[in-house]
Amino acid sequence: MKELSVLTMGEAMAMFIADDTGSLDDCMRYKRYVAGAETNVAIGLSRLGIKTAWMSKVGDDSFGRMILKTLTSEGVDVSHVLTDPHHPTGFQLKSKVEKGDPVVEYYRRNSSASKISLED
Repeated sequence: MKELSVLTMGEAMAMFIADDTGSLDDCMRYKRYVAGAETNVAIGLSRLGIKTAWMSKVGDDSFGRMILKTLTSEGVDVSHVLTDPHHPTGFQLKSKVEKGDPVVEYYRRNSSASKISLED
């Protein structure tokens, strides 16, 4: 393992941001991103040339694989991430607004990262 300067730990989710303004129940098109403060920090530091890793758990699903691919492509070490075959990666829906705060709906109950334990 390479020497690290920073290790972040926390839940990442797939985030779907509405293409059009309005309520989430009316939206038909979304753009997919990786969401998570810890992953944002890891990516930002990696872009600055700092050796960074992220520790977490993702589901053995397309969202989990997308998160791992995104972080790897940004130069973040994901060797400390576990894959959980029994619990999915969480996701969120986010509305697009012209003014004010967007509506965000989280779907993370029983997500893989919410099941991280000391044994992990």
